Amino acid sequence: MYKVLLVDDEPFAIEGLQLLIDWRKFGFEINGICANGEEAVEAIRTSKPDLVVTDIHMPAMNGLELIEEARRLGHDSTMFVITSGYSDFNYARQAIRLGVCNYLTKPVDTVEADDMLERLAQELKEKQQRESVREQAKVQEITSVLSALANGKEVENEQDMTHHIAQLYEQAHKWTYVRVKFQRADSGLIRSTIHEAVSRETCCYVVENEQNACGIVWGEVSSVPEDLQGKSHRHFAEQLLSMLHDTVSNGVQLAVGMPVQQLEALSLSRSMAAETERFLFLHQGNLLFAEDIQEQRLRFNPESLREVDLIMEHLEEGSPEQLRMSIKEAFSQFVIHKTAPEFVHIFMTQILFRGLSLCKELGGEPKDLVQNKSFLPDHRYHRNIEESASMLEEFCLTCQATVTSLRQKQLGGTQAMVAEYLQEHFRDTFTIKELAEKFFMHPVHLGQSFMRKYGKGVLDMVHDLRIEEAMRLLRESGDASCAIAEQVGYKSYQHFLKQFERRTGLKPAEYRLKHA
Repeated sequence: MYKVLLVDDEPFAIEGLQLLIDWRKFGFEINGICANGEEAVEAIRTSKPDLVVTDIHMPAMNGLELIEEARRLGHDSTMFVITSGYSDFNYARQAIRLGVCNYLTKPVDTVEADDMLERLAQELKEKQQRESVREQAKVQEITSVLSALANGKEVENEQDMTHHIAQLYEQAHKWTYVRVKFQRADSGLIRSTIHEAVSRETCCYVVENEQNACGIVWGEVSSVPEDLQGKSHRHFAEQLLSMLHDTVSNGVQLAVGMPVQQLEALSLSRSMAAETERFLFLHQGNLLFAEDIQEQRLRFNPESLREVDLIMEHLEEGSPEQLRMSIKEAFSQFVIHKTAPEFVHIFMTQILFRGLSLCKELGGEPKDLVQNKSFLPDHRYHRNIEESASMLEEFCLTCQATVTSLRQKQLGGTQAMVAEYLQEHFRDTFTIKELAEKFFMHPVHLGQSFMRKYGKGVLDMVHDLRIEEAMRLLRESGDASCAIAEQVGYKSYQHFLKQFERRTGLKPAEYRLKHA
């Protein structure tokens, strides 16, 4: 709706303008009423109406003087309509000089008023469109200048840069670079939310767009006294993160540089945001400020690569539990020593390629191990160190299982085939006799040869495989113990409890609590 201010010292005239004209029909609404020109000047200054309808003849300040004063104060975009019962050419000539080309005679003619409002509405619409285009062009120019300053580049048109910088200094007295990281799959929703948040701010611009990141320059408004502001770069970043989390539940991180008082130093704020982003890899939260890590440094510690040998040793010869613990300890040390994310990347890459090489040496197909891209030690897939540790553990356990299977196949013999069958079908119910018939062996011979090869009987291996799977489900799922028992192949829950306690020394509930 376009805002209208009515100005007339005669109450009946105001009432007539309100009742006889259908303002809303053409998109107008009466926003204020004034009885004299002096009141109207103040109302124009504070409410900035789109249209002012004023009588010519008023005490103290007449309608033409009101228009002249409004123009002098800079309200050039405000449209004026003059009303009068006098058909005086001198008034009309002076009104034209002041840019008024709309005139209503008293008493108001509704047809005449409708025609005029329809015309004015169209003019206002066209004017808003022109202003919108100009504003978009201005924002684009400012964004270009800020982007160049943030990246330490030269601006092609130095005169435009000087002009825009001067305007920015009028709006804000501090500038902060904020870098937003997100998952590429959510980029459309994220960018839309970012632009909505930016549009609400007085001095805020998106200056960089990447596939999975955005760069924002936020200006701290200087027109409000510091003790009354209540909004800092921290407040802005926290609000922005909250809005983004309402859009996408996870996968969004913010790294905030230090505020700078000179726009020419904006590249410093950007470089600090980039360094803060590296610390986010070790940080438990999704928001980090440069001033909170000023005295901290990320480190490269080549001695940590010795842990690669230990992890590979457990992968080849140890148990899944030993493998998990060695990975957990390595990543715990990364956090304690503030290891640079690039070094963690090198660490993970070494384990990845050594695991793939081992698989290939044993006759396996390495590409089958990395079909899930989350295994790849790349920052695009791992937002923080917890996620990296989880992905590496998943890869190592998969690789360990593959290596074990390949080695059993290399050893050859029916017993290896039986062991492979048990790993795939341990949840099924079968007897030794049925298993022996499947591999064309006598049950007694199968049991004895299997014991000699693996040091345990067929049924013990089945129980081992079932309990190992039950341990995994207890750690990773919320399923009840009885449901897990059934999932791994036990018909009797008591039988499951007996086998579980025999192998772990704990009840299922105790094991889950211990490894929560």
